[in-house]
Amino acid sequence: MATIEKRDTGEGITYRIKVRIKGHPPQSATFERLTDARRWAQSTEVAIRERRYFKTSEAQRRTLAELIDRYTRDVIPQKGPWARDQAKQGRGPLPT
Repeated sequence: MATIEKRDTGEGITYRIKVRIKGHPPQSATFERLTDARRWAQSTEVAIRERRYFKTSEAQRRTLAELIDRYTRDVIPQKGPWARDQAKQGRGPLPT
């Protein structure tokens, strides 16, 4: 659920929006226009519920190489007999 807080900063009015959904970390942003705040809140709520929301700063700290290494280490060993073929495509060692 989103809550909007109207704030008078002395330089003008801003709107701080907080989106809280149970089981997910709260998200917040500040906007100069109320319509922008409402639009962000709605799209953020939908993205979180559909498990498509990734905070930009967190996503930018990860690289594709890290993803491949993690996949090779954590997922491929659980896959079964075809894991050796798939591991050859990755960067890490072959599962034993």
